[in-house]
Amino acid sequence: MKKLLSRIRSYGRLLKALNGFIYDFKRYYLYSAWKADMNDIDLRNYHAVKVYHSLEKSMSFENRKEGSGWNSAFVLLDILKIAKETGEIGYHDKAGRRVLNKFIGLDENKNTPQCGHIKAELLNLDFDSLEDHGSKEYSAEEFNNGVLTSPESFFFSRYSLREFRTDYVDEELVMRAVSLAMKSPSVCHRQAWHVYHTMESSLIQKVLKYQSGNRGFGERVPNLMIVTTDMKAFMPGNEHFQHWIDGGMFSMSLVYALHSLGVASCCLNWSQSPSIDRLLRSSVKIKPNHTVMMMIALGWPKENNKVCISARRPVNEVYSALQNQN
Repeated sequence: MKKLLSRIRSYGRLLKALNGFIYDFKRYYLYSAWKADMNDIDLRNYHAVKVYHSLEKSMSFENRKEGSGWNSAFVLLDILKIAKETGEIGYHDKAGRRVLNKFIGLDENKNTPQCGHIKAELLNLDFDSLEDHGSKEYSAEEFNNGVLTSPESFFFSRYSLREFRTDYVDEELVMRAVSLAMKSPSVCHRQAWHVYHTMESSLIQKVLKYQSGNRGFGERVPNLMIVTTDMKAFMPGNEHFQHWIDGGMFSMSLVYALHSLGVASCCLNWSQSPSIDRLLRSSVKIKPNHTVMMMIALGWPKENNKVCISARRPVNEVYSALQNQN
């Protein structure tokens, strides 16, 4: 009888997983970029950064291949022309124009027929970025100045705190942490992240009742974030898991950005069923195309705190030298 019950529970887990896969596929169908509709400003901007980032990479190589980058340049030009037609100009539309202008201004590109054509077309685009884009020089001294003297002291001093002081973390400081975390790598530099934040106690409690890991401390959380990624950023079918990867990398950067500012945090997982995900969305305003990665409880540490030791596995259990397959 025990074996039968164990088998039934196993298949129950499988059915729950299938339910989750179906829900994820439905959301991918509804909200991802597979239709490639460049009239959608969000979708177009994610695609624009993917294209202009390929030009940035091309310009950053010390030894560039002759003729490299022109295919991307003309694709980017078409995207910018669509932006002009729609009348809705986004951040990456402007950045793309600046990158394209810098690309055709390279010494090896200046006198080509392609350059003349694109330069004439850019005259019809009455938008541009005020920031610098493309590529830049970056010395070893600058790199070394940015590395902490003791990375171990920074990384090993971070613990998850579940009890905080009663005062809030100012929104300005929260936004600074988000700004720092935005240095996270993302696929083709698309930066498909979005953070929802609140200090409102009643709203925090409304949200946390759908999260299953905050028992015993959730009612005293002063600040709460919901970290999401935008499905509109992902067009090819083989990118259907990429929003989880990019969102996870950003979330970790955000936690360490908070730590660097002296703010304590605790990651709250969102491995929830489709029904719970729908309940959260019906309770608070989260864009339907934004996938919830996790929640983060944050606040100021007390003078004295108790934390879990949370021992780490030996490095030799998680590290192997890559070898050829025999």
